[in-house]
Formats: sequence, C-alpha cells, structure tokens
Amino acid sequence: MKKVEDLFFVDVFQEATVLAGHVGLKRDVGAIEISETPDVIHFLAENSLVVTTGYAFKDDPLALCNLISEINERPCAGIAIKLKRFIDTIPQPVLDLANELDFPIIQIPESLTLGTVAHQLLSFIWDNQIEELFYAIHIHKKFTNMMIKGYKLQTLIENLSSLLKCPILLLDPIGDVTSFSNHFQKSTMQTVMTKVEGLFKNNMDSYRENDTLLIPNPNAEGTDISIRIFKVKTMRPYPYLLIIFNPEKLPYPSSQLAIEQASTVISFTLLKNEAIRESSRLLENNFFTSLVDGNISSKQEIIHGGKLHGLIDKLAYICVVCKIDGEQYSTDNMNKLYDHLSKYIKSSFFEITTENIIFMKDASFVILLQSPANTTCDSKILIEERLEEFQQNIYANLKIPLSFGVGSLYNDVTAIPSSYTEAVEAWTKGAEIFQHQFINFYEPKQLIELIRLIPEENLAKFYENNLRSLAYPKNKDEEDLVNTLLVYLDNNCEIAMTSRKLYVHRNTVKYRIAKCEDILGYSIHDSQNSLHLRTALLMRTMFTK
Repeated sequence: MKKVEDLFFVDVFQEATVLAGHVGLKRDVGAIEISETPDVIHFLAENSLVVTTGYAFKDDPLALCNLISEINERPCAGIAIKLKRFIDTIPQPVLDLANELDFPIIQIPESLTLGTVAHQLLSFIWDNQIEELFYAIHIHKKFTNMMIKGYKLQTLIENLSSLLKCPILLLDPIGDVTSFSNHFQKSTMQTVMTKVEGLFKNNMDSYRENDTLLIPNPNAEGTDISIRIFKVKTMRPYPYLLIIFNPEKLPYPSSQLAIEQASTVISFTLLKNEAIRESSRLLENNFFTSLVDGNISSKQEIIHGGKLHGLIDKLAYICVVCKIDGEQYSTDNMNKLYDHLSKYIKSSFFEITTENIIFMKDASFVILLQSPANTTCDSKILIEERLEEFQQNIYANLKIPLSFGVGSLYNDVTAIPSSYTEAVEAWTKGAEIFQHQFINFYEPKQLIELIRLIPEENLAKFYENNLRSLAYPKNKDEEDLVNTLLVYLDNNCEIAMTSRKLYVHRNTVKYRIAKCEDILGYSIHDSQNSLHLRTALLMRTMFTK
C-alpha cells in the first residue's frame, strides 16, 4: 500500500505544503475522500486521505481539533485542505494537535480544484493497486504450476522467500517449524528461528489470533523483529502459520494479496500431503483393526503384514486406548485431530521407544508401544509419566480432555489383541470410577471375580454339592469344622501348621478333618476333590453372612 509521502510524486501534489504532522507521512493511504461535512467519520474508509476546503468549519476553525481526533482513531491517512476559500489559516492549536498525533495536514495549491486533486491521486493509488493485483495473479500462476509439477513444500517456501526478499517460516498447528527459507541456514538466523518456535509453542492460542507481532531479537539485546502472520488452513482443526519477517521492508509490488495467493497454493500442497498420509493411515488402521479384533490368527501373517506399518517381531507390546472425554467425536473429526495428537504422542513416548505405532479404532486412538523384550516393571511408571505429560500438553494447548486405558505387557506379537482388549476394559472401568482425565491400568481379575461372572444359580448348585451340610453351618461346631477345613487346605494339608494357626491340639485337627470327610462323603486329599472344595470355600462369602 502507498504511503502519504508517495503522493508528492503526483503532479497535483508537487506544490503542496505539509503544515503539520510531518512524521505521519509514513502512514498508509488507500483511498481519497472529498468531504465538506463535519460528520465525515461515519462515511470514512480506513487509510483514507480527506480532501476538503473546510467549509463545515468556516465559522469555527478550532472545531477541526475534534475532527482530527476522531478520524485519527479510524485510522485516517491525513487531511489535504484548500485554504483561502472558506478558511484563511489553520489555527495554531489545530496544528499543535496534528503534530502531537503525527497526523498530516497538507495544504493544496489554491489554483487546483478538489475534483482534479482527488482524480489524479486516486488514479495514482489505483494504478498501484492494479499493478499489485497483476503481481498477485502472477504469483498465483507461478505457484500453482509448481504445485502441479509436484514441487515439495520446502521449494515453495524458498521460492516465496526469494520473491519477497525476506526470511519466511512455516509453523505447524502446534508450533513446530515445518519449513523455512534459506536465510535460516546462518547461525544467527537459526537462533531467531529457535526463539520464534519457542514463543509460539508456549502460547500458541494467543499468537494464533494475531496478524502482526514484535518479538525480541535474540542477537541484539533491546531490539525487536517485526513479523506478519498469515493463516494457512488445511483439514486440521487449527491452521498452519506462515511467518513473514520484516514485512515493512517488502519490495514493491509485493503485497498482502500476493502473499495470500501464495499461501493458498501452500495450503493446497499441505492438503495433498495430508491426503497421501490419510490413504496410508487408512491401510494402517484396517490392518491393526483386523489384528486386535482377532481376524488375523497366523503369527507369520501378523509379522509379514505388520512390517509394512512398523510392527516388529520379538519385542514387548502394550496397547493404550486413548479417548476424548465427554463429547462424542465422529471418525471424521478424529481423523482431523490425528496428525495433531500424534505429534504430541510421539514426543511424549520418545524416551520409551521410537517404534510406537498409532492407529484409530472405533473413534478412539490406540497407541501400540513396542519395547525390548523382558522390559522391567519400571516401564509402568515411565508410561504413566509420559501419558500424564501428553494429557497435560493436549489440554493446555488444545483444551481437549483425554483419558487412557492401558493393557498388560506381552512378549508375543500374537498377544496384541489381548493387550488391546485389556486396555478397552481398563478405559471402561476408569470411566465408571474416575469419569474424566484418568489413566487406568488393567488389573488381572482375581479368581473370585471370574467366579462372579458365572450365573448365581449354577454357583449355588456347585457350592451346595461340594460342601453338603457344611454349606450353611447351623451351630458353632459346624463353623469350627469349616474354619479348620479352610486353614488345613490353605496350609497344604499340614496338620502341625494348621494346629499352630488355630491354637488347637494336633489331635483336634485330625478329628475335625475326619469329621469333615465323613459329612462330605469323599476324601479331601484327592486332587480333584481338593480343587472343587477350595473353589467352593472361596464362594462362601457369596452365600453366607
């Protein structure tokens, strides 16, 4: 966009005089407005130069102070006034205010009409805008051809930097540098890149909403670097950010429109890359979904098919199911979040293994951790730490609450479906207990928990058939018999150990065991009878108070 000072190259402004606000000649000017009304503020476009004779203020020239204060906030490029028609001179307080605000007041030569001045200035501005428009079309064609020919993203960024003659960075939605121009090969510029990346990653939500920023120059204390931010949208929920350094120094006819045209082509290139990744991801999801559903039973088939997607044989495997709390996300929305979340996942689990695999199943993310076989139990602590880190980062940066279910570790690739089933069960149980933002590890069921899965009617029959009349003791003697039987079996049928634990004589133990066998009608030392009896005694709390 042209500056006010550029207008002095036009013939009608050759003899114009700047009365006040000389510093403001650097202001942008994009339009010319002829006005003789005191309420011009209501009809004024931004960056307009007001051309007037001051007719509305002929009786009170000091009222120009109010006009200047109002249109300065618009912002306005300045005022070009023709004196000697209705106002002979500009009052000093008005000039003082204009100097204070750096607001240009320009005197038009008396020999010119306002129409002539406005026409020539508009032609000058429009010629400039037309040239910028043609340049933007040229940029669009150039970059579109490069995209069609398959040029990589890095090449597009380098070409845009060459055209604009300034450094450029492309940040992904979480603030990591995706691509950069050749300027950043220098050590001083690498320091700048690291500084920018750190600032954006730490406060992405805030910076994403800005168009221009000043950042501290890490190479020169006390100085700043100006940057311009252009959003590059893709299928992801958050845009990439194209960062132009020192935008105020862009050479003519570079313009915002030209950069926007280039960023549109960069957007299409990113979309193309995402589509390729999506196709690969679909194959990966289909394979691992079949695997964890138990549809691939052959170990050789698992190993052969898994190689294409990063599955490695003879490692230790743990499945982690990750779901978003609360809202029900469709598979399409989860796909949009996939790349976004996978970066956090990979950075969080890098210290555990670089071989982890991420896939989607039933609108949830599944992380398959692969680590060296015979991994120690310390891995559980490390996994929990990394999941907490991942959970906190996602919530801090994306405001997405996540919860996790973690399956058991297995040293056989064919056991991956078991780890997945356990992870789903751990997540379901965690959702019932903790409800949101939890990390729940699978705990193997105790025997009594498995027993409770059997219908109670069948359990009652088994319990009563094996304990006979001792199933429901009617007096203290029968209670003593059951307790003795329980302690006796728990101590591997050792009479001495049983007598010590019950504080009774050895002969008492012998008598009670013989009495139990008489009531039960079978030998409790038979292996099968012993197993049934132990199982029945384990159920005792389910049928007695």
